[in-house]
Amino acid sequence: MGHDVEQGVEMVEPPQIIVRGDEFQRVWETIVSEATLPRRFRNLHEISYAEFRQKVLERDREFVETMPRLIYAGDALLIRGAFTKSFIVWLKEAVTAWCRQRPSGFYKMVEGCPDFHRKIDEEAAKKYSFKGLKHACYFYPWNDDPLKIFPTVWDRWGLCKVLSGQRFDEFCRNTPKDEVIDRIQVVRYPSGAGVLETHSDPYLHQRLIISGYMSTRGEDFETGGFYMIGPDDQRVDMEDRIDAGDMLIAYATVLHGVGIVDAHKPVDWDSTQGRWFLSMYSNASDEVANRHTGYAVKLTSER
Repeated sequence: MGHDVEQGVEMVEPPQIIVRGDEFQRVWETIVSEATLPRRFRNLHEISYAEFRQKVLERDREFVETMPRLIYAGDALLIRGAFTKSFIVWLKEAVTAWCRQRPSGFYKMVEGCPDFHRKIDEEAAKKYSFKGLKHACYFYPWNDDPLKIFPTVWDRWGLCKVLSGQRFDEFCRNTPKDEVIDRIQVVRYPSGAGVLETHSDPYLHQRLIISGYMSTRGEDFETGGFYMIGPDDQRVDMEDRIDAGDMLIAYATVLHGVGIVDAHKPVDWDSTQGRWFLSMYSNASDEVANRHTGYAVKLTSER
């Protein structure tokens, strides 16, 4: 197993795949600048998970040259079937059971931070850099991985890290004192309340948003859900293209959010209904002063 943090909790075993994203990074270095960070969604591309995995691990020449440029132009890539349906069903059940065994709480990302869940209602949402009403579960690799999900998630996440120019196992061994950490977040946007305002994500340590989808609109929820902001500042609905088990990647600064889920339904924070989501993000920890974070964006079309 990996090294221990100061509290003596054993780390999750990091991925054994040794792949670097140097070829991708050379392309990113030619196109990225603070003055040209993409802000608007342009097009959606689709690829099967098997093909995506092959192209990244083999550093397919055409893929290396074109995909960073497409993403930086504002395009998103929908990766079909990244997770099996059976894994998604199991994860919902496992997270629900885990939450019911412990109270909602909050812990900063400092050394020894435990896994926890938090029901972020209107009052709690005021403490965040942008408004989100959700029930969120936070899992860190320096704990005992109670649901044993890190190996499965890292296997997909690592491919996205390589595409973004990093190592497959970048940050996997870090704890908060190392300043940048991996965090898995399993989220339920409850029917009747779940929402996430339009925002830009942090991009210094992870240039891509990496979204794992655990719900299908029309089956798990009816209205609302994930959107991106197009060139005319209007919301571009993405949910009609998404199926549970898919992943989506885009540049972190492209504006996006979650429209209120099933606004016509009564709110029940303790049910399993709503839109479920799997977030994979390498965050600046709370050991960092003035850490880099995302921020809300108020568009004229949304006022």
